Amino acid sequence: MGSLNKIIKILTFIIIPIGLALFFSQYYLQGASLEDSALGTVAAVIGMIPEGLVLLTSTVLAVSVIRLSKFKVLVQDLYSIETLARVDTLCLDKTGTLTKGTMEVKNYIPKNISKEEMENILANISYYSDDENSTILALKEKFKNIKDKFEASKKFPFSSDKKYSAITFKNKGTYILGAPEFILGSLYDKHADEINNYSKDYRVLALISTKIDFDGKKVPDDKELLGFVFLLDNIRTDANKTIKYFKAQGVDIKLISGDNPITVSKIAKRVGIDNFENYIDMSQTSETEDLRNIVTKYTIFGRVSPTQKEALVKALKENRKNCCNDRRSELMMF
Repeated sequence: MGSLNKIIKILTFIIIPIGLALFFSQYYLQGASLEDSALGTVAAVIGMIPEGLVLLTSTVLAVSVIRLSKFKVLVQDLYSIETLARVDTLCLDKTGTLTKGTMEVKNYIPKNISKEEMENILANISYYSDDENSTILALKEKFKNIKDKFEASKKFPFSSDKKYSAITFKNKGTYILGAPEFILGSLYDKHADEINNYSKDYRVLALISTKIDFDGKKVPDDKELLGFVFLLDNIRTDANKTIKYFKAQGVDIKLISGDNPITVSKIAKRVGIDNFENYIDMSQTSETEDLRNIVTKYTIFGRVSPTQKEALVKALKENRKNCCNDRRSELMMF
């Protein structure tokens, strides 16, 4: 649109003097009559107006939209076709993009409690939870039978920043379910090797309990590890084909997710993303760290907060401005 408007603006200023020059040439230099000179000038000026340029461009873009619709692509802006053609880096989320957005519980390991106790706790959490994310839905599908029903007094929904959800039960304390790195605290180092080993194949959740009055802001130091839950993402059937297509087009892939970077790396490997082994845990980076170096070095970004996602995309754009002055580049995020 900018290019078309620029062409029309320039021609607007050029046509007037050219039209006057043509009229002067025909009327005074060639000796044509006033009527013939006017008709000749008007005919020449009309030919200079690019009335078909905008129509032709819009038609081409409309045809492109129709072709993309055959592949179930929704185009919200006609001129985003041009933007898509200029994309050189594609930033993808994992859940709902490469995966179906559904998960299933593959296994669970109790710690300090029996298997039956853990099943009952998870069944109560599933029953009382108001969350509707894929994790809770997978738990509800797996743990349906409550043998000893608790009474919930307070609920703390899942937060993408805190990476956990919690429910306080009367006479039972608070049970917290979430990412081990965020809720285990000092207990994490003791189980780090075990967590990392399971994270190679599954998304790992830790289940802890505390008797301390929980306010939902900070996980208390006085807590007990009750076990681990292992979930598996269901990969989209067309994910490998899509990634292969973008690779053929020379588009770099960056996978940005709030999950464990090891788990995300394994998903990236399954769908065919190059350099899947280059991953980073964004929860371990400082706010003052230069993201422009990080986005260049790594392909997989795990434990990313919502604000960090935006910052990563901005850093990628900043790198393009600094290194690619010979051509305009775009980034697109899904």
